[in-house]
Amino acid sequence: MGPERKSRDSVEAKWDVQARAAADWDDRSRGSTTTWVPPIMGALVDAARNSTLSRFYPFTSHARLCFSTGQPHRLGEGEVLPVCIALLAGGSYSVADKHNPAKVLLETTSAEMAVAMAVGELQEYLQP
Repeated sequence: MGPERKSRDSVEAKWDVQARAAADWDDRSRGSTTTWVPPIMGALVDAARNSTLSRFYPFTSHARLCFSTGQPHRLGEGEVLPVCIALLAGGSYSVADKHNPAKVLLETTSAEMAVAMAVGELQEYLQP
């Protein structure tokens, strides 16, 4: 595997991609009458990227920011972490169990508080 591929597949590169996608997402949802998704994904991605969650691979699924220990769309190359942060129609965030979204741990209008809760829930994954 050459250095170009490693660079493109790095965690940092995936955060760059996620940040661009979040900015596009927010731009499309501002003033839109065809989507319920509020323009708050960029704030969430920024808060997560500036936390210890930045060591994980980010991805979105159904208006939720999720995390993986490896490339999330490659079988056998990582584990999807059990917590995600969803966007809610009212402009707030919901921290929930990834595999059981009905199990809500926190609802907040603060991206930083949502990230802090996710970090707290993922302590076992953050140990060296």
